Parts: sequence; C-alpha cells; structure tokens
Amino acid sequence: MAASVVRRPIGLWGLFWTIALIVTSILYFSYRIPLWNPAAPILSSMLLAAEAFGMVGLGLHMLMTWTVVERRAAAPPPDMEADILVTTWNEPVELLRQTLIAARRVRLARQVWLLDDGARPEMRALAEELGVRYVARVERDDAKAGNLNNALRVCDARFIAIFDCDHVPSTDFLEKTLGYFTDDKVAFVQTPQDFYNLDSIQHRLRKRAHEVWHEQSLFYRVIQPGKDRWNAAFFCGSCAVMRREALDDVGGFATGTITEDLHTSVRMHKHGWRSVFHSEPLAFGLSPFSMSQYATQRLRWGRGAMQVWRKERFMLGGKMNLAQWACYLASTMTYFEGWQKLSVYLLPPLILLTGSLPLKVAGWTFLLYFIPWIFSGIMVSEVFGRGYAKTLWMEEYNFLRYFTFIRATVALLIPGKLQFQVTSKQRGTGRAMLARLAPQLAIIVLTAGSIIAGIYFYLYAPRLPVSAFWISLAWAVFNLSLAVRALGFAISREQQRRDIYRFPVPVPVAVKAADGNRLFLVADNLSTCGLGLTAPAGLLPGDVIEGEMLLPQGAAPFWGHVVRHVESDGRAVIGLRFVWSDVKARDRLSEFLYGNPLQWDVNDWADGGRSMLARLMLRSRRPEEERADWRPAVLSSADGQAVDCLARPMGPKGDDWRIVSYDRPQAGAGLRLVSSNGGDSDLVIGDLERMDAGSGEVFIMRLNHGRTFFQPAMHSRPAWARGLVPSTRQSRDGVPANAGAAA
Repeated sequence: MAASVVRRPIGLWGLFWTIALIVTSILYFSYRIPLWNPAAPILSSMLLAAEAFGMVGLGLHMLMTWTVVERRAAAPPPDMEADILVTTWNEPVELLRQTLIAARRVRLARQVWLLDDGARPEMRALAEELGVRYVARVERDDAKAGNLNNALRVCDARFIAIFDCDHVPSTDFLEKTLGYFTDDKVAFVQTPQDFYNLDSIQHRLRKRAHEVWHEQSLFYRVIQPGKDRWNAAFFCGSCAVMRREALDDVGGFATGTITEDLHTSVRMHKHGWRSVFHSEPLAFGLSPFSMSQYATQRLRWGRGAMQVWRKERFMLGGKMNLAQWACYLASTMTYFEGWQKLSVYLLPPLILLTGSLPLKVAGWTFLLYFIPWIFSGIMVSEVFGRGYAKTLWMEEYNFLRYFTFIRATVALLIPGKLQFQVTSKQRGTGRAMLARLAPQLAIIVLTAGSIIAGIYFYLYAPRLPVSAFWISLAWAVFNLSLAVRALGFAISREQQRRDIYRFPVPVPVAVKAADGNRLFLVADNLSTCGLGLTAPAGLLPGDVIEGEMLLPQGAAPFWGHVVRHVESDGRAVIGLRFVWSDVKARDRLSEFLYGNPLQWDVNDWADGGRSMLARLMLRSRRPEEERADWRPAVLSSADGQAVDCLARPMGPKGDDWRIVSYDRPQAGAGLRLVSSNGGDSDLVIGDLERMDAGSGEVFIMRLNHGRTFFQPAMHSRPAWARGLVPSTRQSRDGVPANAGAAA
C-alpha cells in the first residue's frame, strides 16, 4: 500500500460562517464596548473578559481545524518491528490480562513488556503465564515517566509502542503505524484514544438514532487531525509509537511534570522532530465511569499543562514555529475556560440580586446585535467541529468540569510538587461524587434562588429596566436548565452498578436445554463475566446453564449461575454469571470482544459525526427506529453456497437486514436468507466490512432488495473522511508523511 495524505479544508460552508462571524463580531463589539458600565466595573469586566476569551479561543480553534488531515502509511519494511510497553501501577489483574493477551497478537511486535510500578507478585505471575517480559521497580520517582524511562534501560528496540493498562490494541496496530517512520524525522505516531465502555460518563448513546458520541471525540476526530496539518499533533500517553532515537535526543520521557506526554511532545517539537496523527482508532480503552474519576483525570491533565507552561517557558523557543505554538496554546488555554464559565454562571444571579448591570444599556436593541453574533459563533463551532462539537452536550460537560479547571490553573500561579494521581479503573462511591459536585450544586442553588428573588424584586421593588430584567431572567433560566440536565446525567451514570462493561455484540450460543437437547440461541449482552440470553420460556434450566459460545476463533465452552430470570409473553430473559473452568475459553472471548470497533459497526452506530443541521435533516429522512432481536440464519447464493450467520431485520418494513458472519459470503444478486422466523429472497449486499476479532475475522453486511443503502457508520474513519460531513474540495497526493506540516 502506498502512502497517502488527504487534506480536507473547511469548504464554502465554513467560509460562509467565518465571514458571518467576522461581520457580526465587528458590529457587536463596535456597539457593545462603549456600553461598558463604570458604575459596575466588576460585572462589566467579568462579562467583557468572558466574551474576549471566547473569541480568542474560537479563533485558535478555527486556525487548528481549518484543514484536517487524513493519513495512511505505506506498508513498513519487512525488518521493521517494535516492542510494546504496557504500564501499570495498581490496576486489577483482569484488566491487564485483556491488554496483554491482545498485545501478544499484534503483528510486527517483537516483544511485549509489562512495566509494573507496583512490583506486585500477581503481575509477575501474569507476565510469566502469558509469556511477556516483566520489569518492576520499587521506587516510583517521576511516576509514569519514570516507569517508562526505567524500561528504556533494558529495552533496546528502535521503536516502542506505548499503551496504558486498559488500552487494548488491534492486531494490525503496528502494520498501520510503523510505515510512517520511513521518514527519518518522524518522532512519534499518535492514534486516537478510543473507549469501549459506552456507559461511561463521557459517552452519549442514542441507540434508536444510530448515534454514539464521546466527550473527547472532538479532540481526537477533529482537533488532532487539524494540529497534524501544522506538525503540532501531540503525544497523548497511550496508543502511540515512538522512535527511540528521538526519545534519546530529548533525554527520554520528560520528568518534572505530571503530564509526561504533553511535555515530551513539546520537547520533541522544539528539537525539530515531526509528529504524525493517524486518524483511525487502533486501540480501545476504558473511559472514566463516574464524575469522580472524570474530575481526577481532568485535574491531572490541567495541572500538568500548567507545569509544562512554566517549565518550557510558555513553550516558546527552540525550532517550534508560530503555528505550532498557537496549536499548543489553544489546548492549554482550554483549562482557563473554567474562569470564563464561572463568570457566565455568576453574572445572571448577581444582576438579579443586586440590580447592577454590566452594560450601560441592556435593552431590546442589544439583542439585535447579540443574537446574530452568538448564533454565528455557535455555527462556526459546529461547522468547524465537523459534527463532533455537540454544542449543548459540550456545555453540560463545561458545567461539570468548570471548578476542576479552575483548580488546575491555580498550579500556574502557585507552583508546588504535584503527585501523579492515577485515574481509578473501578467504580467509586456516591459520597465521592457529591463532594466533587459541591461547586456545581452551589451554582444551581444560587441561580434558582436569584430567579425567585429577581421575580420578587420585579413585582414589588423594581430595580432593573424591564428589558434588562427579562434578558437576565432568561439567561439565568437557561443556565439553570443546563445545570440541572448536566447534574442529572452525572447522577444517572453514578447509579450504574455493573462493574464490567457488557458489549452489545451478537454471538451464537449452543446451550443445554432442560430436556437435555442442544438449543441454539443468540447472546447479545456479553462480557468475560457473564452474558444475557433470550429464549422461549421454560426451555432452559433454572439455576445453572452450560453450553458453548461459537466464536470466530472456535467454540468457547462455559457454564454459569443464573442471576436474573424474567418470563413474559412466552419468552425468558436470562442473565448469566460465568464460572470459568477453561481459562483459554475465557481468553478466547476476551480476544473477540476487546481491541476492535465491532460493537459500533455491528449496530451501525455513527460516532456523532453529524452537525446540528445535518442531524435535523437526517431525522426527517431516516426516522429513529426500534431494533429487532438477532436470530440465527443461513445466507445462501444462487449457486448453492451457504453461510451460517446472524440476522436482524431493520427499517420500518423489516426487509432491510443487518448480517454478521464468520465466513465471507459470495457477492452477487439473488441471495436468500432463511431463519426460524421466516426469511427473504432476491437480496443484494449493499456493504460488506471485514474485521479482525482476535485471531478470527467477522464479516458485517447489510442486505435489501437493491434500494439505496444508508452509508454504514464505519467507526474506523472519522465522519469527514467517510462522507457524512459536506466538503467542497480535498486534495490527495502520495507525498511523505510530514507533508502536511510543511505547508
């Protein structure tokens, strides 16, 4: 495969909204700045600073994302290999087992190393069992950076792939990344950090709308590909491959800060090295479950960014150019957004309670300037976000993290030794969440109280002009509704009790029925701890069920205890907890579930890559639909070839079919589908996708009678690369991997 670089500029639609923003901004600030109110200097300064900060941030965002880059590397030379380094401290053995099993199957991996900062006997035993190298240390100086630097003393590989303990790599991870290093100036290749637990606090899943979105999607799907155009994509600590020569040139992984990834990136770019961002997700990890874990992670990132600012002299100097500096500035400025959001949350209550105004005049004329300006800003954010911005959802996350960001920026003003705090991989307690959300609760109470008091003052002791009162009241009500929605979502995530994520992936199972016969069913709620089944009522035993899962790697025998059994309408919904007697069978299931985008593509879930307007248009064209159950079936061609598969009817008429098979079907027209619930004939394959699932392969396809097919989601590529987002032009050429940075 030849190397390719595709640059995708924002296009005419983005240019239109850019011009609109420039025009409305000139009109708005020309009208608004003279309205600064000397009678209320604090309120006036808060509002103007918040507006100015928002414009600077949006301008930097536009610079970064005007053009996004999609790269594909040439096949690496036959002698190019890499060692895989997996870091751990106090995480559970089962989590590491999943990652190491997958790492052993990565093609072109020379050795796999387990770097244990906890020096735990159980980790040494796990490494010995799985045949991977084990390195431990007793002193934990410099946390993760120290752990990695310690491994570099014994690892002599030219290239190293780095994974956090929870990030499970795909089998082709190195095949798709090592080819970039044929350019001798490439220091590292970063891939997206994707996350498989779709019930996390950072995920929004709308199953009926075929949409799942992650709070970091904008960063990995748009911002990093945009930074790549300027040679400014940075190392994110996991899911990356690094050149040993480049690490040695900058003195190893950077120490002295708690974000060794950002710090190391800055040093490499200052030394003139190049970076590459490969936009295809090739590893899948664990996203924070709860608000407590989310806040811990973001606080570490923010404090680390402030430390890097100080240690690297605000990232100035060296061989870093102005565009690279601006890209780093944009990412580190994000943490000061907490102060901006605090101003936005406090201003309406302060106006309603005190009767003071940040503007000399806040009448209806003000809205004629303000509404076009704020609307054009939202549209620029949405369009440049290429469908991943999700303005309302992002504002909810802004509310949940505003105080965390404020705490992070204090590290810039008050230097001190900060401890590297690992994000917990287990669910926390409700008490910890309430402590984290105390600042958010305070804003809700203050805003609700100010609305009540403001209405009272308006009725019995007016202190604000009528127009100013209604504008402030509407602002406060909007903030309150947003805050309540965000808080409700955070609480709902905390109430989940299942420790291990269940994958909504269909798998055929053969179980022993109550009469001793084998019964073929479909499980579609899977983890290495248990599964969910739907069966005809009365056919399965009540306490213990045994059988085997039919996986592409081979059958995996299991037995387990029934923990949930509900019968209704002639069907039994059963939850089963595994008792594994065959460790290899459990590992086979782990290989199948982890390290691939199977759950997205099987369910045809887009990763949120549709803009606000596109979602409205699509909703009218493709209504939300209920999904039927998966069923065992046989797909046969006109010449008699038959393939066992799983089928699910889709669409309002039920004559579109989603098919999953472990064997490649024969292409062509006139296919026939037969299942226990009936069948269909004269079918055509509309799309066919092959996917590695451990040591086996899965084929996903869609069948119907030749009508137009909706484009499948294809989680492996961002929306702007698969046609879900309008684009007027693009360029493609076979230039070296660093070409985007040279522009």
